[in-house]
Amino acid sequence: MTLNNDCTVVITTFFSGKKLEDCLSRIPSLYPIIIIDNGCEKNNKSYYESKFKNLTYAIPGENLGIPRSYTLALSLVKTKFMFNTQPDVIIREKCIENLILAASIYPNAAILSPIIFHEGKYLLDGDYKILKLKKNRLDFNNYQPKKLYFNNPPDGDLCVDSVTATAMLIDTQKIKQINDWDNNIFSYYEDMDLCLRLRIKGFQILKIKNAEVDHEAFSSHDKKFENQLNFSRNWHHSWATFYFYMKHSTKFIAYKFGIFLLLSSFCKFIFYFFTNKKKFNTHYAKFLGIFHSIFKQRSSYRPRIDK
Repeated sequence: MTLNNDCTVVITTFFSGKKLEDCLSRIPSLYPIIIIDNGCEKNNKSYYESKFKNLTYAIPGENLGIPRSYTLALSLVKTKFMFNTQPDVIIREKCIENLILAASIYPNAAILSPIIFHEGKYLLDGDYKILKLKKNRLDFNNYQPKKLYFNNPPDGDLCVDSVTATAMLIDTQKIKQINDWDNNIFSYYEDMDLCLRLRIKGFQILKIKNAEVDHEAFSSHDKKFENQLNFSRNWHHSWATFYFYMKHSTKFIAYKFGIFLLLSSFCKFIFYFFTNKKKFNTHYAKFLGIFHSIFKQRSSYRPRIDK
């Protein structure tokens, strides 16, 4: 089988169960695929490499998180582009082909992202983020987050502020010019950080109208690990938010947000300690994440999974 020399598909996994196979089954067999398995499920390697002849299954030996996984994958990629996605994404027909074609039309684009559908509808906030820059810093005066569903996506290609890591075609040479992902982050905001640094470098971020995927959010893992991964998500989201604000805005804005979240999450986890275990765990995780971030401790939390 002759593989495509333009693009390699990269998927990071963490106990994804059947979701991974569903995702892989919709990827055209002409594209080489690299799996980075952060769950270190060694039995999966022989299974997937025998079933999908275009696939390389890498087991790093530890849970690297999202940015370090993609950095590892980038070192293995031999093609001009890498298409990064997740196990809970279903790639529609000709999605990757149309992104590659668009890359030839827009040579200054570093990232080209498909239109992402959630439960059949186009979700603006789940597709791209509004992140305005002013003198290479985030301009929060113009930052107006939206979270709206639409029956129909945009009518044409769009140049946008940033896109989510749900699915993105990346020009590997352009991303190397900014030293790829920020490996201080474990998860969350690594996509926003990447897009902002590429824009500061002078590159564009695009949404491509005729490339589409379906995304079932927060379902890329086995449901039996839901509680552990919810705690991890809340921990790292808090940690990464403060870190992102410190990196791309002012200390005043970062600490204003960070101290508010610290106090808010502390009060909430105390309030829910005796009344609601689920909400207690959510706010306790947020408190620990923002505490570590404010006090300059690394993004160290890792979910404990009993296999």
